[in-house]
Amino acid sequence: MLRIYLLGLAILAVAILLNALVNRLGIMGWYDFLLALGRPDTRAGLKIRLVDGLWLFVLYPALLGGTAVLAERMLRGWGM
Repeated sequence: MLRIYLLGLAILAVAILLNALVNRLGIMGWYDFLLALGRPDTRAGLKIRLVDGLWLFVLYPALLGGTAVLAERMLRGWGM
């Protein structure tokens, strides 16, 4: 259980940092995307820039997955 918790913490910490970064850069995050989808007035006119799409569907999942792999290797190295 501790191993799963620590992996979750690592992913959460990186997700928070990444979300803060894209917010500063003006890139659409998942929260903004889901809010726009939930509002009928914006859903029809929802425009996703290339950078937003790349971030949401390629880079963000890849970075979080990489975080999980790295954290897994670190925990294994620490004998956990």
